[in-house]
Order: sequence, then C-alpha cells, then structure tokens
Amino acid sequence: MDRPLLSLCIPTNGVIEWVFPVLDSIYSQNCNDNQFEVVVTDDGDNAEFKRRIKDYAAEHRNLVYAETSTRLFLNEIEAYKRASGELIKFVNHRTLLLEGTLQKLINFAVEHISEKPIVYFSNGALPIARERHEYTSFDRFVRELSYWSSWSTGMTIWRTDFEKMRLDVCGFNALFPHTDILFAERKREKYIIDNSVILNEMPQGNRPKGCYDLFYAFGEEYIGILFDLLRSGDISADTFRFVKEKNLDLIVDLYWAHIVRKRYCSYDLSGFDNIFGVFYTKSEFNVKCAKHICAMALNRVTGRKQS
Repeated sequence: MDRPLLSLCIPTNGVIEWVFPVLDSIYSQNCNDNQFEVVVTDDGDNAEFKRRIKDYAAEHRNLVYAETSTRLFLNEIEAYKRASGELIKFVNHRTLLLEGTLQKLINFAVEHISEKPIVYFSNGALPIARERHEYTSFDRFVRELSYWSSWSTGMTIWRTDFEKMRLDVCGFNALFPHTDILFAERKREKYIIDNSVILNEMPQGNRPKGCYDLFYAFGEEYIGILFDLLRSGDISADTFRFVKEKNLDLIVDLYWAHIVRKRYCSYDLSGFDNIFGVFYTKSEFNVKCAKHICAMALNRVTGRKQS
C-alpha cells in the first residue's frame, strides 16, 4: 500500500467498551482504505482486548496494532512512531468520530500537504465565532488556544515535523508530550485552529481515566512549559500571563469538581496545596474561587427567573 494521507493514532490501555465503538465510528464512514490508516498502541494487560483487536485488524488491512510497555501519555508517542500517514491525528480511545469527520481530515491533508500549517482541532471547545481561524504568529496561536493546548484530543502533526524531532519517548514531557509536539514548530507561516465539532466523547463513568497528580500537572508542569516558551522569546509576556490566568480558571473548576463536590476521579489529588508559591499564589486562587461561587449563584438566580 502506498503511504496514506492520514494516520489516526489511538493509544490505549485496552478498554473494550471504548476502543471498539471508536474503531466502528471510523470504519463505518466508508472512506477509501488507501487514504488512511489506524494505529492502535496498547500498553494494557487485557487479554480479551488483545484477542479482539487482533481479530479486528485481520478484517482491516489498514489497521496497525502494536503492544508496548510505554505507559500513560507517552504511549501516544509510540503510536506516532508507527504512523506512516502524511498527517497524523491523535484520537482519544473514547472519542467517536462524527459522520463526515474522516473525510474532512483526509481533505485537510490533501489541501495543505504542501505548506503543512500547524493545526489544532479544538472540537468546539473554544469560545470563538468562526469554525476556523488562521494565524501568522506562534504567539497568537498559543494565546488563542489558551489552556486547551494541554488537551491531547485536538493534537495533529505532519509526519515530517514529527520525524524532525528525533527524540525517543524519554525526550518528551511525561505528562504533556502532545503539548511538546504542538509547540515544536514556532516559525511556521501559518497556524490553524479548527473549532468545528468532529468528535463525540463517550462518558467516562467510574472507569479510571488517569492516576497522575492532577494539580501538579496543571498547576506546575503545564505552566512550566509555557514559561520555557516565554524565556526563549517564543511567546510574549502578555500571552504567558493571559494563558496562565485562564489556566487558573481550569484549576478552580477541577478543585470544585473533585475536592469540594468529590466527583469521582482516579487522579491523585494530594498535590493541591503544593502548587502555591510556584506560578500561583493562594490569594490568586481564593479570588478566582470567590468569582466562581458568585457566577454559580448568579446562574441559579438567572435560571429561576427564566423558569
């Protein structure tokens, strides 16, 4: 088979209830098998999953399955290393492709294969008016993405850009390898945010999603990546401050959901108090919390008036 235009990469730990519906959502779109491939890298120990995925791969000649010992987020890198498509798109193992998404991604690869702009598919998460925005500077791209640059689901990279990085898995940030990759090309002539809705995330339920230190990840490690961009002169101080503040909104949301309301999660929440004094102060956090409480109260009042 000639090199496909698109590689859909699905790192997983072998959750049958998620992966096979995702695969079905891809192959049910009846696109030309020569134009795309699916790469599944499995770091789990589910024997039933391994049996079923091998049977599934036997029915689809463009499905690549590989077992790996590389855990958690770095499994994503293992999938990219095995991808042969011109454009590589990360697919979370519990996000279904909406009808038409596969052809949209193939068409994007065809349209942009010469100039190879940096692209992020934000799936409707950003509060921007148009479905697609183009930027000519890395700084503006980082600012407009805000903290969503920490979200792996939007991750997309050209194979040639990934190959230029020449790093094994140990060379990537263990919690945010996708952010490392997204920020690798800082002098490209065009950056694109595609905010159209192309995916549908399945409910997590009570199945473990992650076991890492949640507040360390977003309160220190992610902001540390942005701080390195500031120190290298690749983003402005204004952009750093803007994304840092928006990221604090996210931290407050996570605090409220998992510590105050005790919503189920498999994350390690013990690092919350340790994030203060690095990039954020406790007073900054308290101010954001107060605004969060006021916003919730206003929403309740507005909701009662409308009803």
